[in-house]
Amino acid sequence: RRPQLRHRGSQSVTMSALSVVSAPDLHKPKGYVAETKELLKLTFAFFVSATSWVLIKSTDTALLGHVGTRYLDASAYSDLWTSSTGVFNQGSVVGVFVSRARGAGKPVAPWLWVAYLSLGLLSVPIAVSWFMTSRALRFFFGLQNAVLLKDAGLYASILALAIPAKLGWSQLGQFFAAQEITAPSFVASPLAVAVNLTLGIYFVLGYRGYGGYGFVACPSVTTVVEYFQLLLVFVVYRVLRGTTHPEWGGAAPKDGEDSAKVTWSKVKAFYALYLPTALSLASDFWRFAVVGAICGSQLSADDLGVFQAAYRVIYLCMAFTGALGQAVGTKVSYGLGAGDVPAVERDVFLGLLITVASLALLSLVVYAIPATLGSVFSSDATIIDAFARARTPLAALVFFVNLAVVLERIPVVAGRTKSVLVCATIGSWLGQVPAVILCLTLWQKSIEALFTGVAVGYLFLCLMYAALVASLDFKQIAKEITDDLNHVVTDKQHLLDATTAAAAGTQKYDAAATNPLLAKQQGRPEEP
Repeated sequence: RRPQLRHRGSQSVTMSALSVVSAPDLHKPKGYVAETKELLKLTFAFFVSATSWVLIKSTDTALLGHVGTRYLDASAYSDLWTSSTGVFNQGSVVGVFVSRARGAGKPVAPWLWVAYLSLGLLSVPIAVSWFMTSRALRFFFGLQNAVLLKDAGLYASILALAIPAKLGWSQLGQFFAAQEITAPSFVASPLAVAVNLTLGIYFVLGYRGYGGYGFVACPSVTTVVEYFQLLLVFVVYRVLRGTTHPEWGGAAPKDGEDSAKVTWSKVKAFYALYLPTALSLASDFWRFAVVGAICGSQLSADDLGVFQAAYRVIYLCMAFTGALGQAVGTKVSYGLGAGDVPAVERDVFLGLLITVASLALLSLVVYAIPATLGSVFSSDATIIDAFARARTPLAALVFFVNLAVVLERIPVVAGRTKSVLVCATIGSWLGQVPAVILCLTLWQKSIEALFTGVAVGYLFLCLMYAALVASLDFKQIAKEITDDLNHVVTDKQHLLDATTAAAAGTQKYDAAATNPLLAKQQGRPEEP
C-alpha cells in the first residue's frame, strides 16, 4: 500500500503502512494467561535454537574428557582465548530491530543483511586471532607447556573455519524467531546436535574398531556440523520454498521506499546498539578469562578443567534462561514498536516471574546431583569429586548468572545499551574479580572458593541490573522508537512522493510540509 500524502493544511497524517510480515495486533487486550502461553511458546523456539551450540560444545567437552584429561585441559585453554575474542560477533540485536520494525509495520528483511554486513567485517580480525591462539596463550596467560600450547592452538585454528557458518546461522535464527517463525530452529538445531554426537562418537572415540581419530577429529566434526546446519536451513527455506516467501522479505516494495533497503543509516543504527552490547559481553568474557587465568595460576590444571566443565553446566541452564530473555525481549520490542506500554510492562513482569521460579528449580537440581553432572564431562574421579565438593556455590552461581542474563535483556531492547555496559563493567571488575581474589586469598585456594567469589560478583551485578530495569520509562522509550521509525524521511523519499503527487494530478507537493528538518532550514514554524 502506498502511504498517504499529507499536504499543508490537510487533516490526514502520513504514516507508511509498508510491511513485509504483518505484525500482530498488540493493542488488543490480553490476559496474563494468554501472554504467558505466548511467552513460553516463543521461549521454547529460542531454546531449541540456543541449545544447538551449547549441546555441541558440551558434547565436545564430554568426548575430549573421555579421550584424555590432557585434551580437556587443552580445549579449556583454547576456549579462554576464543571466548574472549569471539564475543564480538555474538551479539543478538538483529532481533530487536526486526521486532521493532514488525511492531511499527515496517519492512524487516533489510536488517538481516545489515547484520551480516556489520558483523562480517568484525569477523575477519576474530578469525585471524584464533589462528594465533598459541601465541596469545603464551603472551596473555603465561602458559608455557609446549604440548598444551600446540593442542590448544590446533583446536582453535580448526574452529576458526566455522566462524562464517556460526555467524550465518546465529543471525538467521534470530531473524526468524523475531518474526515468530519457529520451524527452521525446530528442524536444524536438533539435527545438528544429533549429527555432531553421531559423528563425534565415531570419529573421536571410535565404534567397534572403526574411526577413533582422537583429539583432532573433535573440532573438525564441529566445524562440519556448523556448515551442515546453515546449509540445511538455506536449502529448505530459501531454495525449496522460494525467495518470495514473506519471511525472507521477498514481498518488499520496489518503489524506492528507503525503509525497505540496506542503508548506511541502518548500519550506523545497528552499530550504535550492537557495539555497547558487544563490549558488555566482551567484558563478561574477559572477566571469565581473567578468572580462568587466576584458576590456572593458583589452582591445578584439573581445577581449571572443572571450572570449564562447570560453565558447560551453566551454559546448558542458560540455554533456557537466555531463550526466555530473548522471548521477553522480542515481546517488549514488539510492544515498544507499536507503542503498547501496558503490554510491555506485563511482559516484563511475567518474564521475571517465570525466570525466578525456573531458576529456583534448576539450582536445586544442580545442588542435588553434582557428581552426576561431573561424570558427564569426565570419568576422572578427581573431577567428579570436585563437582561434589562445590555443589553449594555452583548452585548459587547457576541462579545468579542466569538471572543476570534475563535482567540484562530488558534495558538492551529498550536501547539503554550504554547503561548496560557500565553495569557490566562495574560488576565484572569491581565486583566479581576482587571477590574471587579475596575468597582465594582470605579463605582457601580451592574450586569452592573460586565459585563462591564468582557467585558473589554476579549477585552484585543482578542488583545493579534490577535497579536499572526499575528506572526505565517505557512510555518515553516507546515515543523515541516511534520517532526513529516513522519520522526519519530521506530526500529520495520526498522526491518520490513529489513525483507521485504530480502524476496523480493532486495539488502541488510541498516537501517541507512533511520534513520537519527541511522546514526548520527554511525558517518555517514547526507544525504540530
